[in-house]
Amino acid sequence: MTRFLTKRRLWLMAAAFSLLVLAGAVAGRVYLAGWAIGAALKSAGASEVRFEVAQATPWRVVVQDLAFLLRLQPFAAREVTMERAHWWTPSLGKVRVAQARATLPVDALAGKTPASAAAPAGGPGRLPIEEISIDGQLVLQAAGAPDQTLTVTLAAKPAAKDRWSGNMTVTAPGLAVKGEGSFNTTSGDLAFALPEIALDLKIWQGFLQRVVPLPPDEWELEGKFTGDISGRLVGGNFSAGGRLQLREGRGVSTAQAITAEGVEAEVEFIDFAQMTSKPGALRIRELRTGQLTLRDLRWRFALAGPDLVEVSEVTLETLGGRVSAEPFKLAPSRAELDAVLLVDGLDVEEVLALTKDLPAKATGRVNGRLPVRIARDGLKFGFGWLELKPGVRADVQFNAKGLLTGGASSSRPGYAVLQKVESGLQKVRLDELRLDIHPPNAPEGRSAQLHLKGEPEGAEIKMPITLDLNVNGPVEKLLNLGLDSRVSFGTGK
Repeated sequence: MTRFLTKRRLWLMAAAFSLLVLAGAVAGRVYLAGWAIGAALKSAGASEVRFEVAQATPWRVVVQDLAFLLRLQPFAAREVTMERAHWWTPSLGKVRVAQARATLPVDALAGKTPASAAAPAGGPGRLPIEEISIDGQLVLQAAGAPDQTLTVTLAAKPAAKDRWSGNMTVTAPGLAVKGEGSFNTTSGDLAFALPEIALDLKIWQGFLQRVVPLPPDEWELEGKFTGDISGRLVGGNFSAGGRLQLREGRGVSTAQAITAEGVEAEVEFIDFAQMTSKPGALRIRELRTGQLTLRDLRWRFALAGPDLVEVSEVTLETLGGRVSAEPFKLAPSRAELDAVLLVDGLDVEEVLALTKDLPAKATGRVNGRLPVRIARDGLKFGFGWLELKPGVRADVQFNAKGLLTGGASSSRPGYAVLQKVESGLQKVRLDELRLDIHPPNAPEGRSAQLHLKGEPEGAEIKMPITLDLNVNGPVEKLLNLGLDSRVSFGTGK
């Protein structure tokens, strides 16, 4: 009996020892797995690493509630699974990250160059992994704008020695992006492409205004952006180009009384970092500014730097005629526009409809050349001119008693005809009409000179009428365009 009890005790002791060894092995694996994961993350630059090892075998490790800081930015994941085919290899194997969440302060990056904001050299190659896949959310933050949460999926694996390749998708309300890229783990060089980009400007306007040069908050913008971008980061030098298109665009500024409908644009960037592009196109179906309506507006332009637009061609239809512009340059931050307009066939009747209390009506069409400046203080003309378009009938009807007969004798031949003309009872058929704006030799205070020549229509007495009128004071005030102190261009505030 004693021998039996002794054997039984030995068996119990052996079983207990075996369980202790097994428990120690499991605990050892959990400890070693946790130590290896923590060391790997810290070697990649992570700090304040926290997690719980839920499962640990030589072939599979599951970590839950992972959290750490990378460049002082928080990163978290609900679960991370690591699987490897050979337990003896010094690798975490295939890593799957589920329900990840990270925060990106866009304001902090906006003041950095792309190279300084890029990830440090090394990337995934510094982690002892065979491939990685991540799904989760990226929260974009910008001061004064609601957070934007992106749903992100990413997968990457070695494509060759010292080179990883991968792809990703990013989606959010009003946003869809697909991307792909490759990374040299030795040199730190990165090549990437975003072949599909789609963004709804109405949804993203508030956020984008904090990080890119869009018009100020007083504007309500709409439109669908699509495009593609590709670029490289080599030796710390960032370069990227691509195409962007805008469709179904619309812009409204109640403060400036401006509405743009049917906006479309196409531009191919040479270098996003330097803000340079090939010649692009902007089309606006209708632009209403104050009392003026512009239709079928077309621009040809190229970006020549962060604050320089070179405009090679502008055409539009307004006031019954067509207007074009000589090439000019525009600095958006200055909120000003200086250009020379070439007008063809403007309807005189429509032009005069914009004037204030002018004692005359006229028909006909004019050509001309008008230097203009639009800034915060409104519209200003330079030295320019308008004259009657050859071969087009024109007439004028006055409503200004004494305009032609003032100081003349009533016995003068044709006096009665002149009275009828100046009172608006008889029109004048025009042979000549020319308006000089800010003529160089005019006396101080004179802003324009108007020359008219013709003869009364249907009058029994044929007599020439020549009239030269001077405009004193700002000629711009005669035009009720609704532009005074209300129009600004670009992003300057």
